[in-house]
Amino acid sequence: MGGTRLSLVSLRFLDYFKGFADNTVLRNPVYFIFLILLGIGGYVTYTLNLWGPMLRMANAASAQAVEVGKERLREFLESSEAGRQTMAMSGRNSESIGLDSLDSRGRRKVVEEEDDDDEI
Repeated sequence: MGGTRLSLVSLRFLDYFKGFADNTVLRNPVYFIFLILLGIGGYVTYTLNLWGPMLRMANAASAQAVEVGKERLREFLESSEAGRQTMAMSGRNSESIGLDSLDSRGRRKVVEEEDDDDEI
């Protein structure tokens, strides 16, 4: 009885996979080869333990892209009349907020005043 149940499960799995392949891009052999190459690349990355450097590189690239995007948006807003008006209105109501320097325990650092006297 166990063998019959196993064959029914495997037949259901194969039937599901056939439906999956019919309804997705796996019918195209180019996509199937790309999927295999992607799996090989993932295996090599895992084997060589390169996930950390890849994530750090992706984070640095995305941060730089955000920075460039902000700069281009700022240039666009400065060149248009509506953007200049919006930037002028936003600067009018802003209050300056000072930040304190904290030590390793999260408490304010005591700022030592330096004497201008040079002792020799």
